[in-house]
Amino acid sequence: MKKLFSIIAGVAVVAVLAGGNRANAADNNPAFDADYFESFKPSISQVRIPEPSAPEAVDKQGNSPEKSSGQDSVPVHGYTPQQKSMMDANNDSLQKSFSLRRRLKLSKSPGQSDNEPAPVKYRPYADYEKPGYLIMSSGFNFESRQAKLEMAKNLPSDGVLVIFADNPSESVKERILKDYESVLPRSRIKVISLDGAGNGFWARDGIPVPVLDQGNKLTVVDAKYYHYFEPDSEISRIFKTGLEKHEYYFEGGNFQANHAGVCMIVNNERHAKIPDDIFSGQYGCKSLIRLPFVDGIGHVDERARFINEKTIVTDTPAYKDILEGKGFTVLLLPKPAKEYETYVNSLIMNDHVVVPVFGEATDAQALAVYEKLGLTASGGQSSSLSNNGQGSIHCITMTYPKVPVTELMKALGAKEL
Repeated sequence: MKKLFSIIAGVAVVAVLAGGNRANAADNNPAFDADYFESFKPSISQVRIPEPSAPEAVDKQGNSPEKSSGQDSVPVHGYTPQQKSMMDANNDSLQKSFSLRRRLKLSKSPGQSDNEPAPVKYRPYADYEKPGYLIMSSGFNFESRQAKLEMAKNLPSDGVLVIFADNPSESVKERILKDYESVLPRSRIKVISLDGAGNGFWARDGIPVPVLDQGNKLTVVDAKYYHYFEPDSEISRIFKTGLEKHEYYFEGGNFQANHAGVCMIVNNERHAKIPDDIFSGQYGCKSLIRLPFVDGIGHVDERARFINEKTIVTDTPAYKDILEGKGFTVLLLPKPAKEYETYVNSLIMNDHVVVPVFGEATDAQALAVYEKLGLTASGGQSSSLSNNGQGSIHCITMTYPKVPVTELMKALGAKEL
């Protein structure tokens, strides 16, 4: 784990750490308003920001000299033109032919018309709610070791870390346990096997999205994933209830929700073709906010996220205006210098938030915004992760509510080692 520096949260100190060129990142950042962020001061005297890392040499699959514990390669976060064409064609075809009540086999209530929306059977599990499990792949690709260990270290005391790999050997399992035992007791670490785990580094996209039914029982929503990581392929056979499945290509990174059932997605070209009824009938959305695509990957978790039921942070001024118009309190985060860098892509676990940092002058302001909202903030180094892999901290994790371990294993189609 890279050495962490405790520094006074201030631009000047961060600038010294960041070094010459990056210290002026805010100067050329149209979303950086010095007067606005001057009002945000950390609620504690010190924040932890990891030492900026040197640029990492990676190949096209994201491999570096610091290889994974259980898998040697991962795909990049984005998609090829061929994959995009395939997803567009699939979602377009489904949009034209889809009949929700036929596909989901939902029965109509007496007097219910065919034009009524699908009944909301679930509520979303909001990822600011108390987590029972933190789920990540075994890979440390894109120099993600420090960030992953920082997240594991801040898992609530009764939470369990779940690390998945593709049929790892006993020696690989032992290496995984050693990787994390410096921050977490072995008794709180579970190593599981998932087929195709090498394609699951972006856990937020490939792991099924958790929702809760009216009895507060975990249900998972399985969409098609373009990297063909399908850990829930056997759910329909093993997990007889608690499965919702649809045939649209959709990534969990483009899903944000509060526990009251207000959901947000970026209305990118392929996801715009997914009917609202999919989100109400399967993801538990009482209302859906479709934000216009602005830039980046096209996932909402890089541009806007819920802090609680009524509060959202974003780095996109146009989104701030839209969301405030819908009654939310919206705080603006600064934007770092490079295209795929974002402070929005954070992981909240109880009262702690791990925020992507880049060794830039804006790091301290971003952590201060989260602290202004009552969260204790620490940094997860994301320079290589964001700029080589086009994703960040939230993208490589999934959190699930506290459920029995056997139920979780079935929901993931996994076997524990």
